[in-house]
Amino acid sequence: MKYFPMIHKDKTAKRLELLMKWNHLQPKDLQIYLGLACVQTVYRWIEGINIPSVDHLYALSRLFQVNIDDMLVGNGNIVSTSVQHKTAFRFMMYYTQLKDAA
Repeated sequence: MKYFPMIHKDKTAKRLELLMKWNHLQPKDLQIYLGLACVQTVYRWIEGINIPSVDHLYALSRLFQVNIDDMLVGNGNIVSTSVQHKTAFRFMMYYTQLKDAA
């Protein structure tokens, strides 16, 4: 089980598709704008298979005139607040500090 925020690929893909629709852009348009070798890369983004790199997210945010955060959809997970997980986390951090000091 993961206890940190992560990008939700499927929902981010839908948001990218929506931004493209609002701006009347096709996958081929993004391929040309970003200088990608093939349009399949963009299709993988809109299918939720892959997520654009940070550089591509930045370029797309400029193209769509939105913040990068507005393009991404997180899963909403935060660090677990249960006592058991807090204790395990503190123990792991303590162990790491001891190991690094040795």
